[in-house]
Amino acid sequence: MIPCPKCSAENDDQARCCDQCGSRLSEEGGPLLEMPCPACDGDVREVLVPMAVCQECGLHLSADGSPAPSSPCREAAAEAPAETAATAEPAEEERPCPVCETPNRGSAEACTTCGLVFGRITHPVTCPRCQAACGDDKCDCGAVLTLSKLLEYVDPSIKVVCPSCKGLFSKKMDVCPDCGAALRSAESLRSFASTH
Repeated sequence: MIPCPKCSAENDDQARCCDQCGSRLSEEGGPLLEMPCPACDGDVREVLVPMAVCQECGLHLSADGSPAPSSPCREAAAEAPAETAATAEPAEEERPCPVCETPNRGSAEACTTCGLVFGRITHPVTCPRCQAACGDDKCDCGAVLTLSKLLEYVDPSIKVVCPSCKGLFSKKMDVCPDCGAALRSAESLRSFASTH
């Protein structure tokens, strides 16, 4: 691998130009030209007849000193981000909240919509029912705050769940009798509970 002298990116041994910044990788090529780079006043070396490249900023120039419309090095640099994206680590997997089905990052501590804490409570959280600061799985008012505690109450008879106070109900209703929030089907929560 050849490190680029300008941006330090690693390039294949056969590369003549850096695939990240377009700079020349070696001093091989034509002589330095008398004209300075029109973009930065840097030295210009002839690299591919009739083109030249600025040794400071990597701008490719035509033989007359005007910026070149295209060059193999610049085209390679333009394609590099797509190649980098293809070889980059995959994006973090999302997981839906089992209560409100909002997609959350796999590493999220709590649901961004309903506030259900997926793991342990590590710092006080605000109870969605009474707005008190709580550091336990269940608030003094009865609202369930963590997924693990909520799963203790899930059974096949549960029909609806409150995304606000996390109340579970076996009777099909539209509004939570505890906090007044619109209830959701408990199907995704029951499905989650059956696999965990």
